[in-house]
Amino acid sequence: MFIKELIRLTRFEHAIMLAFAVLIAETVVLGAFPPLSIIIVLSLAVPVFSEMGSFALNDYLDIETDRMNKKTDRPLVRGTISPGFALWFSVSCLALSVVLALFINTAALVIALIFNALAMMYNWKLKDLPLVGNIYIALTMAIPFLFGNFVVSGELSQVALILALLGFVAGLAREIIKSAQDMEGDMKARGSKTLPVLIGRGPAMGIAILLYLTFLPLSAIPFYLGMAFGILPGILVGAADALILAICFKSASGDYRFARNASLVAFSLGMLGILVAAL
Repeated sequence: MFIKELIRLTRFEHAIMLAFAVLIAETVVLGAFPPLSIIIVLSLAVPVFSEMGSFALNDYLDIETDRMNKKTDRPLVRGTISPGFALWFSVSCLALSVVLALFINTAALVIALIFNALAMMYNWKLKDLPLVGNIYIALTMAIPFLFGNFVVSGELSQVALILALLGFVAGLAREIIKSAQDMEGDMKARGSKTLPVLIGRGPAMGIAILLYLTFLPLSAIPFYLGMAFGILPGILVGAADALILAICFKSASGDYRFARNASLVAFSLGMLGILVAAL
């Protein structure tokens, strides 16, 4: 029971996706699965602990906002995990991710330090600023590809850079939709001035949909850069793009929950397609 609630607190599925993104970047750069080593294991653990710490801190600081937004699935709202534990767990995870990065290389350590510091700033204040908080979250979906690149190589791969760009665009679209869904609670509990608060929910959703539509042609660029476009990668990436289109239609009709949940499935399918193509 407690483990299940901890998974909800940390949104562990996001942690798995970030580690998967790191593995994809490592595979793209090397042209094959990276050989199993302590460095590779550490490179997958760093984003996992960083993500868990960030989300636990988010829920700790957002208890009242989540109550106003009627997010009864959140453990701190339900009382199944105490705020004190969430804070202790968050600090421990963020610190551990930095310690583990120390044993990889300098680039990994710098990235871990910067993004863990930004995670704390985001949860404290950045999320309340127009677009700034959304851009930070989008960067967290881009940086795993660069992190994985620098774990195995001192040079930046073009494909890894494009994958980071794709992660950023899709992540920004998803976070704007999230801000639109949470607009009322964010205003009441935190006095947030997010993008939907400033320009209205409709225009903000229009920007999110435009970003997703921009993402679709960009998803073909890794294959133009030389990645093999086989049947299976084509099916997986095509399914991801089709789901992105469905998200655009659903978002336009105000179905924000579908957009948030389906986006994770679309991202997973797309990343799997890229991984298969890289092998």
